[in-house]
Amino acid sequence: MKFTDLQKKEVIEVRRGSFLGFVQDATIDIKSGKVDSLHVGGAERSFFSDSKIKDLKQVKYAEVVTIGKDIVLIGRKSENG
Repeated sequence: MKFTDLQKKEVIEVRRGSFLGFVQDATIDIKSGKVDSLHVGGAERSFFSDSKIKDLKQVKYAEVVTIGKDIVLIGRKSENG
């Protein structure tokens, strides 16, 4: 999967069912070459203007439950209930 495909997806927190925004960017661990965290925010996606990216949050990639066709579901995998 290309990162541009991931940027088109909504991020939903599964426990509350709340919309967190869209994937805007990612942090990559240089040593391992793996994604460390996703930068999520903004109600609008914009590739040309940082002013539309509001309330940016970092979500650890370990919290990603699944990546679907249209959305990314996140939540703590160790939580029960």
